[in-house]
Amino acid sequence: MELTPNELEGRVLLEADGVLAVNKCPDLPTSGRTLDDKDCLQFALIRRQGAMVWAVHQLDADTSGVNLFTTRKELVEPLKQAMAGRDAAKCYVAIVHGVPRWSTTTCDSPIGPIGEGTLGVTEEGRSASSSFSVTARGRHHSMLEARIATGRTHQIRIHLASLGHSLVGEEWYRDEPCLVHPRQALHAARLKLGAPHALEVTAPLPDDLLALAKGLGLS
Repeated sequence: MELTPNELEGRVLLEADGVLAVNKCPDLPTSGRTLDDKDCLQFALIRRQGAMVWAVHQLDADTSGVNLFTTRKELVEPLKQAMAGRDAAKCYVAIVHGVPRWSTTTCDSPIGPIGEGTLGVTEEGRSASSSFSVTARGRHHSMLEARIATGRTHQIRIHLASLGHSLVGEEWYRDEPCLVHPRQALHAARLKLGAPHALEVTAPLPDDLLALAKGLGLS
């Protein structure tokens, strides 16, 4: 999909000192294979600015929510370091299969290649840490808050699957692809960075996940 200028303006959450935070819609990658790829959020922002815009981090195409960019190349690495810093908070909302017996849990399983083109939990992988808290329980599904201390590819999806509570809409990390929802039910709800790049940005849960939660009996 390609965002219109008006649609993009409605999704800008923060714009200050070369930092742009945008509420990314689902079905739109953060960046494309080239700078001319119209099917990504970065292209829409470059067109808006009339100049280069750099993505500070990537969200899966299906994941909605807070996505950070900068109009100043020299800020890319400092912002990445701030996101990995001790004072950073990266919080997601996830709708999953099953009802956990726990209220909170932490998964520190390392993540890495487990086959050609496939990632998963493996002792040879890179360290990864995710914390999960149950915020609503239904009969067969739950809503969780997920916080990640590291930023491995598909980290939340892989850790949840390893805990036996894969995302609703999950196609890869599940024995049988979930067809309950057309995308993975994952939303980047809040991003907080500490000094010297202090900011806190939130993105409301999108309509499709609100409708999904209601349909699954999750308040």
